[in-house]
Amino acid sequence: MKKIRWKKVVVLLVAIFIIFQIAGSFFFYNLAIKRGPKDFLTGNADLKVSAETMDVFLNGDWLDWVDKQEFEEMHMTSRDGIELMGYYLSAKQPTNKLVILTHGYLGHAKQMGLYGQFYYEELGYNLFMPNARGHGKSGGDYYGFGWPDRLDLIDWTKLLSENMDPATEVVYHGLSMGAATVLMASGEKLPDQVKAVIADSPYQSAYQLFAIN
Repeated sequence: MKKIRWKKVVVLLVAIFIIFQIAGSFFFYNLAIKRGPKDFLTGNADLKVSAETMDVFLNGDWLDWVDKQEFEEMHMTSRDGIELMGYYLSAKQPTNKLVILTHGYLGHAKQMGLYGQFYYEELGYNLFMPNARGHGKSGGDYYGFGWPDRLDLIDWTKLLSENMDPATEVVYHGLSMGAATVLMASGEKLPDQVKAVIADSPYQSAYQLFAIN
């Protein structure tokens, strides 16, 4: 009888453990990965930046610059069937230089105009800013934190290169989650056109990113 009771206790404990694991998975998915607003980020001390930096981001002249540009909207279907969208801007003078700017978590493509203005006005680059899946005007019900986005970035590069100079030289420049995206892409077989990868403030791991300290 005792053996039978112990078996029941073990089965019950295992069942409870599995239920908590499943519930935890759903909780984390809805908290951080599912598309939508993230209230838990409000007031997060780890996300604070200097007043000067925030002022540039919220009130910088790059915002007016973005509004004045006549971007061409581009569309692409990802390998897993998600409709993706981005903004392309041809350089003022013909050039074989192209920068692809990838934005951060919960952001959108045109926020990378903060960097795009410099590449366009000062360096004379062609400019492309894609919305990551789940962000902006791109489809998708979840945030990929750079992993599925790495393949989207490579496919965007191939699509853009088809309509440009065969000698096109591409720079990947990512911010935050976008930085993780370009780093993850760098581990793949990249198109020959990619010559440089710039990662600004990537995260070390998704586990660390959402760890409770």
